[in-house]
Amino acid sequence: MDDRETIRHFLATLNYRYRGVVRDAPPSFFTYLPPGDGWSAVEVLHHINDLLRFVVRAFDKGSIVPISPREPEAEVSTFAKLLKIVDQHLKGTELKGEFKGRELTLAVLLQGPLADAMTHVGQLAQLRRQAGAPIEYQNFILADIKPGEFPE
Repeated sequence: MDDRETIRHFLATLNYRYRGVVRDAPPSFFTYLPPGDGWSAVEVLHHINDLLRFVVRAFDKGSIVPISPREPEAEVSTFAKLLKIVDQHLKGTELKGEFKGRELTLAVLLQGPLADAMTHVGQLAQLRRQAGAPIEYQNFILADIKPGEFPE
């Protein structure tokens, strides 16, 4: 598997885990605020989408992906659209530019915004538990995940 296929698999994995967190979540989960200085789930969803927008722009500087209005349904829908756009770019679009003097490579995108997105999916799972609606245990090694497939 080459680098692009590995990252496409990572995107499918990100989708799988994300969908597991938002599927059948009660409305109260999206607005739950943890103690201290934390974000609500909808704010985390919005941030994940911002990270994916950055990745889209790394491939296509002129692309404009509308910013969703921080409503759960809109954020979840935007996530699906952004993942599909990134996946399409991974099929052959060359990366463009740099960020603060650092060349944007696939490895840099993986270690930066994509890894950050996966971290925030874990944060969402924890928030869901704290909100009183934990997700069911699952062994992710056994998950049927394929690059380019983004079931909802």
